[in-house]
Amino acid sequence: MTEASSLIKCPECGSEEAFKDGTRVLSNGEAAQRYVCRVCGYRYTDPSSLKVKDTNNKSNQISAKAKNLVLTTENKVVGDNAKLNDFLEWMKLQGYKQTTIDRRQAALIRLQRLNANLEAPETVKEIISKQEHWKESQKQVVVFAYDLYAKHYGLFWERPFYEAIRELPFIPQERELDDLIAGVSKEISLLLLIAKETGARAGEIYELLWTDIDFESKTLSIRAEKNSNPRRFTLKPKLLNMLECYPKTTERIFNHYKNLKDLRRTFERQRKRLAYKLSNQRLNQIKIHTFRHWKGTTEYDKTKDILHVMQTLGHKNIKNTLLYTQLVSVGEDKGFICKVAKTPNEAVALIEEGFELHCCYGENDEIKLFRKRKQ
Repeated sequence: MTEASSLIKCPECGSEEAFKDGTRVLSNGEAAQRYVCRVCGYRYTDPSSLKVKDTNNKSNQISAKAKNLVLTTENKVVGDNAKLNDFLEWMKLQGYKQTTIDRRQAALIRLQRLNANLEAPETVKEIISKQEHWKESQKQVVVFAYDLYAKHYGLFWERPFYEAIRELPFIPQERELDDLIAGVSKEISLLLLIAKETGARAGEIYELLWTDIDFESKTLSIRAEKNSNPRRFTLKPKLLNMLECYPKTTERIFNHYKNLKDLRRTFERQRKRLAYKLSNQRLNQIKIHTFRHWKGTTEYDKTKDILHVMQTLGHKNIKNTLLYTQLVSVGEDKGFICKVAKTPNEAVALIEEGFELHCCYGENDEIKLFRKRKQ
Protein backbone atom coordinates (compact mmCIF):
# COMPACT_ATOMS: atom_id res chain seq x y z
CA MET A 1 0.00 0.00 0.00
CA THR A 2 1.22 3.48 -0.83
CA GLU A 3 0.22 7.00 0.08
CA ALA A 4 -3.27 7.90 1.22
CA SER A 5 -5.85 9.27 -1.19
CA SER A 6 -8.69 11.64 -0.30
CA LEU A 7 -10.19 11.74 -3.81
CA ILE A 8 -12.01 8.41 -3.77
CA LYS A 9 -14.68 7.90 -1.12
CA CYS A 10 -15.28 4.43 0.31
CA PRO A 11 -18.60 3.12 -1.10
CA GLU A 12 -19.15 1.15 2.11
CA CYS A 13 -18.78 3.75 4.88
CA GLY A 14 -18.17 7.00 2.93
CA SER A 15 -14.76 7.62 4.47
CA GLU A 16 -12.13 9.50 2.45
CA GLU A 17 -9.30 7.83 4.34
CA ALA A 18 -8.10 5.24 1.86
CA PHE A 19 -4.83 3.76 0.70
CA LYS A 20 -3.89 2.51 -2.74
CA ASP A 21 -3.89 -1.28 -2.62
CA GLY A 22 -2.74 -2.87 -5.88
CA THR A 23 -4.51 -2.94 -9.23
CA ARG A 24 -7.26 -4.86 -10.97
CA VAL A 25 -6.96 -5.98 -14.61
CA LEU A 26 -10.05 -5.04 -16.61
CA SER A 27 -11.49 -6.92 -19.59
CA ASN A 28 -9.70 -4.59 -22.04
CA GLY A 29 -6.33 -5.40 -20.46
CA GLU A 30 -5.95 -2.07 -18.68
CA ALA A 31 -5.13 -1.85 -14.96
CA ALA A 32 -7.56 -0.11 -12.60
CA GLN A 33 -6.42 1.25 -9.26
CA ARG A 34 -7.68 -0.59 -6.14
CA TYR A 35 -8.14 1.07 -2.74
CA VAL A 36 -8.61 -0.17 0.83
CA CYS A 37 -10.53 1.89 3.37
CA ARG A 38 -8.60 2.68 6.55
CA VAL A 39 -11.83 2.85 8.56
CA CYS A 40 -13.76 -0.30 7.62
CA GLY A 41 -11.15 -2.25 5.61
CA TYR A 42 -13.38 -2.43 2.49
CA ARG A 43 -11.50 -2.88 -0.82
CA TYR A 44 -12.85 -1.20 -3.93
CA THR A 45 -11.89 -0.06 -7.42
CA ASP A 46 -11.62 3.49 -8.73
CA PRO A 47 -15.11 4.04 -10.25
CA SER A 48 -13.76 6.26 -13.03
CA SER A 49 -11.76 3.34 -14.45
CA LEU A 50 -14.67 0.89 -14.63
CA LYS A 51 -16.13 2.38 -17.84
CA VAL A 52 -14.41 0.16 -20.38
CA LYS A 53 -14.63 1.25 -24.00
CA ASP A 54 -14.36 -1.05 -27.02
CA THR A 55 -13.17 -0.20 -30.56
CA ASN A 56 -16.63 1.20 -31.42
CA ASN A 57 -16.47 3.59 -28.41
CA LYS A 58 -19.40 1.87 -26.71
CA SER A 59 -18.87 2.00 -22.96
CA ASN A 60 -19.80 -0.44 -20.25
CA GLN A 61 -20.35 -3.46 -22.49
CA ILE A 62 -20.54 -6.74 -20.58
CA SER A 63 -19.96 -10.11 -22.18
CA ALA A 64 -22.84 -12.58 -22.43
CA LYS A 65 -20.96 -14.99 -20.18
CA ALA A 66 -20.59 -12.35 -17.48
CA LYS A 67 -24.29 -11.52 -17.62
CA ASN A 68 -25.14 -15.04 -16.57
CA LEU A 69 -23.41 -14.57 -13.23
CA VAL A 70 -24.03 -10.87 -12.50
CA LEU A 71 -25.41 -10.28 -8.99
CA THR A 72 -27.56 -7.34 -7.98
CA THR A 73 -27.02 -5.43 -4.75
CA GLU A 74 -29.61 -7.68 -3.09
CA ASN A 75 -27.62 -10.85 -3.88
CA LYS A 76 -30.12 -11.94 -6.53
CA VAL A 77 -29.08 -13.64 -9.74
CA VAL A 78 -30.32 -12.05 -12.96
CA GLY A 79 -30.11 -12.74 -16.67
CA ASP A 80 -30.27 -16.41 -17.71
CA ASN A 81 -30.48 -17.55 -14.08
CA ALA A 82 -34.08 -16.51 -13.45
CA LYS A 83 -34.93 -19.95 -12.03
CA LEU A 84 -32.14 -19.64 -9.48
CA ASN A 85 -33.38 -16.17 -8.61
CA ASP A 86 -36.91 -17.54 -8.09
CA PHE A 87 -35.50 -20.32 -5.90
CA LEU A 88 -33.73 -17.79 -3.67
CA GLU A 89 -36.95 -15.77 -3.37
CA TRP A 90 -38.82 -18.97 -2.41
CA MET A 91 -36.25 -19.69 0.33
CA LYS A 92 -36.77 -16.19 1.70
CA LEU A 93 -40.55 -16.64 1.75
CA GLN A 94 -40.13 -19.98 3.51
CA GLY A 95 -38.35 -18.24 6.38
CA TYR A 96 -34.77 -19.31 5.72
CA LYS A 97 -32.21 -16.98 7.25
CA GLN A 98 -30.22 -14.73 4.94
CA THR A 99 -26.95 -16.43 5.89
CA THR A 100 -28.42 -19.80 4.83
CA ILE A 101 -29.70 -18.33 1.56
CA ASP A 102 -26.27 -16.84 0.85
CA ARG A 103 -24.55 -20.20 1.44
CA ARG A 104 -26.98 -22.07 -0.83
CA GLN A 105 -26.62 -19.39 -3.51
CA ALA A 106 -22.82 -19.56 -3.38
CA ALA A 107 -22.89 -23.37 -3.68
CA LEU A 108 -25.19 -23.32 -6.72
CA ILE A 109 -23.19 -20.59 -8.47
CA ARG A 110 -20.06 -22.65 -7.83
CA LEU A 111 -21.70 -25.55 -9.68
CA GLN A 112 -22.59 -23.26 -12.60
CA ARG A 113 -19.01 -22.05 -12.86
CA LEU A 114 -17.98 -25.68 -13.17
CA ASN A 115 -20.34 -25.90 -16.18
CA ALA A 116 -22.97 -27.91 -14.33
CA ASN A 117 -26.49 -27.86 -15.77
CA LEU A 118 -28.80 -27.39 -12.79
CA GLU A 119 -31.65 -28.91 -14.79
CA ALA A 120 -29.73 -32.18 -15.27
CA PRO A 121 -29.19 -33.78 -11.83
CA GLU A 122 -26.90 -36.56 -13.10
CA THR A 123 -24.42 -34.05 -14.54
CA VAL A 124 -24.43 -32.20 -11.22
CA LYS A 125 -23.67 -35.45 -9.39
CA GLU A 126 -20.82 -36.24 -11.81
CA ILE A 127 -19.22 -32.80 -11.47
CA ILE A 128 -19.32 -32.93 -7.67
CA SER A 129 -17.68 -36.38 -7.66
CA LYS A 130 -14.82 -35.12 -9.85
CA GLN A 131 -13.80 -32.34 -7.45
CA GLU A 132 -10.91 -34.19 -5.82
CA HIS A 133 -9.59 -31.07 -4.10
CA TRP A 134 -12.87 -30.53 -2.23
CA LYS A 135 -13.22 -31.82 1.30
CA GLU A 136 -16.07 -34.17 2.10
CA SER A 137 -17.69 -31.36 4.07
CA GLN A 138 -17.58 -29.05 1.02
CA LYS A 139 -19.22 -31.69 -1.16
CA GLN A 140 -21.86 -32.24 1.51
CA VAL A 141 -22.76 -28.53 1.58
CA VAL A 142 -23.09 -28.38 -2.22
CA VAL A 143 -25.18 -31.57 -2.28
CA PHE A 144 -27.59 -30.21 0.35
CA ALA A 145 -27.94 -26.93 -1.58
CA TYR A 146 -28.72 -28.67 -4.87
CA ASP A 147 -31.00 -31.21 -3.16
CA LEU A 148 -33.27 -28.39 -1.96
CA TYR A 149 -33.15 -26.79 -5.43
CA ALA A 150 -34.11 -30.12 -7.08
CA LYS A 151 -37.01 -30.71 -4.67
CA HIS A 152 -38.32 -27.20 -5.26
CA TYR A 153 -38.48 -27.75 -9.03
CA GLY A 154 -39.52 -31.41 -8.91
CA LEU A 155 -36.27 -32.75 -10.36
CA PHE A 156 -35.64 -36.39 -9.52
CA TRP A 157 -32.16 -37.41 -8.45
CA GLU A 158 -30.63 -39.94 -6.14
CA ARG A 159 -28.72 -37.80 -3.67
CA PRO A 160 -25.09 -38.91 -3.27
CA PHE A 161 -23.81 -39.50 0.23
CA TYR A 162 -20.84 -37.53 1.54
CA GLU A 163 -20.04 -37.62 5.24
CA ALA A 164 -18.13 -34.71 6.69
CA ILE A 165 -15.14 -35.86 8.70
CA ARG A 166 -15.25 -34.04 12.00
CA GLU A 167 -11.87 -32.72 13.05
CA LEU A 168 -10.79 -31.19 16.33
CA PRO A 169 -10.81 -27.40 15.93
CA PHE A 170 -7.69 -25.28 16.11
CA ILE A 171 -7.26 -23.71 19.57
CA PRO A 172 -4.79 -20.79 19.57
CA GLN A 173 -2.93 -19.29 22.49
CA GLU A 174 -4.74 -16.46 24.27
CA ARG A 175 -1.95 -14.04 23.38
CA GLU A 176 -2.59 -14.77 19.68
CA LEU A 177 -6.25 -13.85 20.10
CA ASP A 178 -5.20 -10.68 21.91
CA ASP A 179 -2.76 -9.87 19.06
CA LEU A 180 -5.64 -10.07 16.59
CA ILE A 181 -7.93 -7.94 18.74
CA ALA A 182 -5.25 -5.27 19.11
CA GLY A 183 -4.12 -5.31 15.46
CA VAL A 184 -7.39 -4.98 13.50
CA SER A 185 -9.69 -2.00 12.96
CA LYS A 186 -11.81 -0.59 15.78
CA GLU A 187 -15.08 -2.22 14.66
CA ILE A 188 -13.56 -5.66 14.02
CA SER A 189 -11.68 -5.40 17.32
CA LEU A 190 -14.96 -4.83 19.17
CA LEU A 191 -16.56 -7.82 17.46
CA LEU A 192 -13.62 -10.10 18.31
CA LEU A 193 -13.57 -8.99 21.94
CA ILE A 194 -17.29 -9.77 22.26
CA ALA A 195 -16.59 -13.18 20.72
CA LYS A 196 -13.78 -13.81 23.19
CA GLU A 197 -15.75 -12.77 26.27
CA THR A 198 -19.03 -14.51 25.37
CA GLY A 199 -18.20 -17.35 22.96
CA ALA A 200 -21.13 -16.19 20.80
CA ARG A 201 -21.42 -17.13 17.13
CA ALA A 202 -20.48 -14.58 14.46
CA GLY A 203 -24.10 -14.30 13.34
CA GLU A 204 -25.30 -13.68 16.89
CA ILE A 205 -22.78 -10.87 17.35
CA TYR A 206 -23.50 -9.37 13.92
CA GLU A 207 -27.21 -9.07 14.80
CA LEU A 208 -26.61 -7.37 18.17
CA LEU A 209 -28.66 -4.25 18.83
CA TRP A 210 -27.78 -1.45 21.21
CA THR A 211 -30.91 -2.38 23.16
CA ASP A 212 -29.29 -5.77 23.90
CA ILE A 213 -26.81 -3.96 26.15
CA ASP A 214 -27.75 -2.69 29.58
CA PHE A 215 -25.07 -0.20 30.53
CA GLU A 216 -26.57 0.32 33.98
CA SER A 217 -26.44 -3.33 35.01
CA LYS A 218 -23.37 -3.94 32.78
CA THR A 219 -24.87 -6.91 30.94
CA LEU A 220 -25.04 -8.06 27.32
CA SER A 221 -27.86 -10.31 26.06
CA ILE A 222 -27.32 -12.73 23.19
CA ARG A 223 -30.34 -13.53 21.01
CA ALA A 224 -29.70 -17.11 19.94
CA GLU A 225 -29.49 -18.55 16.44
CA LYS A 226 -29.32 -22.14 15.14
CA ASN A 227 -31.98 -23.28 17.61
CA SER A 228 -29.76 -22.68 20.64
CA ASN A 229 -30.55 -20.93 23.94
CA PRO A 230 -30.32 -17.17 24.59
CA ARG A 231 -27.68 -16.07 27.10
CA ARG A 232 -26.76 -13.07 29.22
CA PHE A 233 -23.23 -12.07 30.21
CA THR A 234 -21.72 -9.59 32.63
CA LEU A 235 -19.52 -7.11 30.78
CA LYS A 236 -15.90 -6.87 31.85
CA PRO A 237 -14.41 -3.36 32.19
CA LYS A 238 -12.44 -3.40 28.91
CA LEU A 239 -15.39 -4.49 26.77
CA LEU A 240 -17.76 -2.14 28.62
CA ASN A 241 -15.42 0.77 27.96
CA MET A 242 -15.16 -0.05 24.24
CA LEU A 243 -18.95 -0.23 23.92
CA GLU A 244 -19.44 3.06 25.78
CA CYS A 245 -16.96 4.82 23.48
CA TYR A 246 -18.31 3.31 20.25
CA PRO A 247 -20.56 5.57 18.08
CA LYS A 248 -24.25 4.80 18.58
CA THR A 249 -25.64 6.16 15.33
CA THR A 250 -27.60 3.08 14.18
CA GLU A 251 -29.94 0.53 15.71
CA ARG A 252 -27.53 -2.34 15.10
CA ILE A 253 -24.03 -2.16 16.54
CA PHE A 254 -22.28 -3.54 13.43
CA ASN A 255 -24.25 -1.68 10.77
CA HIS A 256 -21.37 -0.67 8.48
CA TYR A 257 -21.48 -3.97 6.59
CA LYS A 258 -24.20 -5.11 4.18
CA ASN A 259 -24.06 -8.65 5.49
CA LEU A 260 -22.02 -11.05 7.59
CA LYS A 261 -20.09 -12.21 4.53
CA ASP A 262 -18.66 -8.71 3.95
CA LEU A 263 -17.71 -8.46 7.61
CA ARG A 264 -15.88 -11.80 7.44
CA ARG A 265 -13.99 -10.72 4.32
CA THR A 266 -12.86 -7.53 6.03
CA PHE A 267 -11.68 -9.54 9.04
CA GLU A 268 -9.79 -12.00 6.80
CA ARG A 269 -7.98 -9.19 4.94
CA GLN A 270 -6.92 -7.52 8.17
CA ARG A 271 -5.92 -10.87 9.70
CA LYS A 272 -3.73 -11.65 6.70
CA ARG A 273 -1.91 -8.32 6.91
CA LEU A 274 -1.39 -8.75 10.67
CA ALA A 275 -0.07 -12.32 10.29
CA TYR A 276 2.51 -11.02 7.80
CA LYS A 277 3.40 -8.05 10.01
CA LEU A 278 3.91 -10.22 13.12
CA SER A 279 5.49 -13.14 11.17
CA ASN A 280 2.97 -15.53 12.73
CA GLN A 281 1.09 -17.56 10.13
CA ARG A 282 -0.88 -19.31 12.90
CA LEU A 283 -3.04 -16.18 12.98
CA ASN A 284 -4.41 -17.10 9.54
CA GLN A 285 -5.92 -20.24 11.08
CA ILE A 286 -8.03 -18.15 13.46
CA LYS A 287 -11.61 -17.63 12.31
CA ILE A 288 -14.31 -15.72 14.15
CA HIS A 289 -15.77 -19.08 15.23
CA THR A 290 -12.36 -20.02 16.69
CA PHE A 291 -13.08 -17.61 19.56
CA ARG A 292 -16.13 -19.74 20.42
CA HIS A 293 -14.02 -22.92 20.51
CA TRP A 294 -11.43 -21.15 22.66
CA LYS A 295 -14.11 -19.94 25.10
CA GLY A 296 -15.65 -23.39 25.49
CA THR A 297 -12.26 -25.01 26.01
CA THR A 298 -10.98 -22.52 28.58
CA GLU A 299 -14.27 -22.54 30.53
CA TYR A 300 -14.14 -26.32 30.83
CA ASP A 301 -10.45 -26.18 31.74
CA LYS A 302 -11.21 -23.76 34.57
CA THR A 303 -14.33 -25.37 35.98
CA LYS A 304 -14.45 -29.00 34.75
CA ASP A 305 -18.20 -28.35 34.72
CA ILE A 306 -19.70 -29.48 31.39
CA LEU A 307 -23.13 -28.08 32.27
CA HIS A 308 -21.59 -24.65 32.85
CA VAL A 309 -19.94 -24.78 29.41
CA MET A 310 -23.20 -25.94 27.86
CA GLN A 311 -25.03 -22.96 29.37
CA THR A 312 -22.28 -20.51 28.36
CA LEU A 313 -22.37 -21.59 24.70
CA GLY A 314 -26.15 -21.93 24.56
CA HIS A 315 -26.16 -25.59 23.51
CA LYS A 316 -29.43 -27.52 23.83
CA ASN A 317 -27.75 -30.89 23.30
CA ILE A 318 -24.90 -31.82 25.61
CA LYS A 319 -23.36 -33.93 22.82
CA ASN A 320 -22.27 -30.69 21.13
CA THR A 321 -20.61 -29.55 24.36
CA LEU A 322 -18.68 -32.79 24.95
CA LEU A 323 -16.29 -31.79 22.16
CA TYR A 324 -14.60 -29.33 24.52
CA THR A 325 -13.67 -32.03 27.00
CA GLN A 326 -11.40 -33.48 24.30
CA LEU A 327 -9.58 -30.20 23.70
CA VAL A 328 -8.26 -29.79 27.25
CA SER A 329 -4.73 -31.16 27.59
CA VAL A 330 -4.71 -34.54 29.26
CA GLY A 331 -2.43 -34.97 32.27
CA GLU A 332 -2.01 -31.23 32.89
CA ASP A 333 -4.22 -30.82 35.95
CA LYS A 334 -3.08 -27.56 37.50
CA GLY A 335 -4.55 -28.44 40.87
CA PHE A 336 -6.35 -26.24 43.39
CA ILE A 337 -5.64 -23.42 45.80
CA CYS A 338 -7.09 -24.47 49.16
CA LYS A 339 -7.99 -22.23 52.11
CA VAL A 340 -9.70 -22.71 55.48
CA ALA A 341 -12.44 -20.50 56.93
CA LYS A 342 -13.25 -20.64 60.64
CA THR A 343 -15.67 -17.70 60.80
CA PRO A 344 -18.55 -16.52 58.61
CA ASN A 345 -16.62 -13.38 57.63
CA GLU A 346 -13.67 -15.47 56.41
CA ALA A 347 -16.04 -17.67 54.41
CA VAL A 348 -17.69 -14.64 52.77
CA ALA A 349 -14.29 -13.18 51.84
CA LEU A 350 -13.21 -16.44 50.19
CA ILE A 351 -16.43 -16.74 48.22
CA GLU A 352 -15.97 -13.18 46.94
CA GLU A 353 -12.50 -14.20 45.71
CA GLY A 354 -13.98 -17.04 43.67
CA PHE A 355 -13.43 -19.93 46.10
CA GLU A 356 -16.00 -22.73 46.37
CA LEU A 357 -16.94 -24.69 49.46
CA HIS A 358 -15.40 -28.17 49.29
CA CYS A 359 -16.20 -29.75 52.68
CA CYS A 360 -16.74 -29.08 56.39
CA TYR A 361 -15.28 -30.78 59.42
CA GLY A 362 -15.22 -30.45 63.18
CA GLU A 363 -17.81 -31.39 65.77
CA ASN A 364 -20.32 -28.85 64.50
CA ASP A 365 -18.88 -28.43 60.97
CA GLU A 366 -17.48 -25.12 62.14
CA ILE A 367 -14.32 -25.45 60.01
CA LYS A 368 -14.93 -25.06 56.28
CA LEU A 369 -12.49 -25.94 53.52
CA PHE A 370 -12.66 -23.87 50.32
CA ARG A 371 -10.86 -24.42 47.03
CA LYS A 372 -10.31 -22.64 43.69
CA ARG A 373 -8.74 -24.15 40.60
CA LYS A 374 -5.37 -22.67 39.64
CA GLN A 375 -5.40 -20.52 36.52
